[in-house]
Amino acid sequence: MANITLYNQILNPNGFQQVKELAKELAKSQLLGVNSESQGIVLLLSCISQGIDPLTFNNRYNIIQGKVAIKTDYLHSCFLRSGGSVSWKVTTNEECTAEFKHKTYCPNGMTITITLKELIDSGVALDRSGNLKTNYKMHCAAMLRARVLSAGIRAIAPMITDGYYVESEVVDFTPADRVLDLGNVPMVQGTTQALPEPEPESESIAPDVEEVLLTNEEPVNMYLTKIGWIKENQTWRNLSTGQKKKITAKLDNFITKAKDYVLSLEQNEEEN
Repeated sequence: MANITLYNQILNPNGFQQVKELAKELAKSQLLGVNSESQGIVLLLSCISQGIDPLTFNNRYNIIQGKVAIKTDYLHSCFLRSGGSVSWKVTTNEECTAEFKHKTYCPNGMTITITLKELIDSGVALDRSGNLKTNYKMHCAAMLRARVLSAGIRAIAPMITDGYYVESEVVDFTPADRVLDLGNVPMVQGTTQALPEPEPESESIAPDVEEVLLTNEEPVNMYLTKIGWIKENQTWRNLSTGQKKKITAKLDNFITKAKDYVLSLEQNEEEN
């Protein structure tokens, strides 16, 4: 009830203006991967509705193409902490199979299998041209594991997702699919005044390239920091349009360099 009260308080001209001002500051600082006011508004409204701070939000969620999505690692950890377990049976580029158990909701276990063929046949793994998406070409096993995790946890303990989609699901959405649309935020009860329209986002990176960067988030951010394209508290989302175009033009080469850089750091640590 406290969260609802706080949320209702900002759904008025003055309250929402404060949210917009804070969203602008987040966009200026480019903290937490926010590079536009509208992304900041989505983040802040989500924080208010859940009663969490922006740093906690950043640890749990991603904003992908304007949609709020649960990070796969966070979803997995929540399931394990609640009494669940995941036993991986098969994990290849063609198939992923895992057994899910939960001491309360599914003590006897449930086996989930997802194959690349299924995702191709359903169109999930294909781009608009009918070709296999970049993420499935480069990181198919990881994509299948993420899909199996979301399917298994939704089947056994759906309350853990809290009504949100998982990041692996959102990156496969068609443009018509929506998770959170600011234009559909309810108006204040008893009034007819709609919320101000958010400003349009700056040019975003292509969905297939974003999938690859999401899958390689840690090495990508570490390498970008090393070459000086971003600061310590920033991510690839803070790149300029020109920088994004350079990465897109030589994506495979860039990902290889990022992974090689992280590998060199690990080797140095082992030698020391």
